[in-house]
Amino acid sequence: MVCVDGKVLPDPKRSLSGRGAWVHRKCAVRAVERGAFRWSFRQSEPLDGSQLLIYLTNYETDAKDMTLT
Repeated sequence: MVCVDGKVLPDPKRSLSGRGAWVHRKCAVRAVERGAFRWSFRQSEPLDGSQLLIYLTNYETDAKDMTLT
């Protein structure tokens, strides 16, 4: 995922510019709920994680199943 213009976005192809991070699905959902990405991405304002939550809800693979290339 990446932080772009105050939004936390999924980036499965690792092609978006911005500050990136890897996190497991369960941890990502909890981080959005708690507003924790604000500190992870060093932002002064709360971040919008709604698009990330939609992606995580519809995508079945967790980080442990991803392969690095």
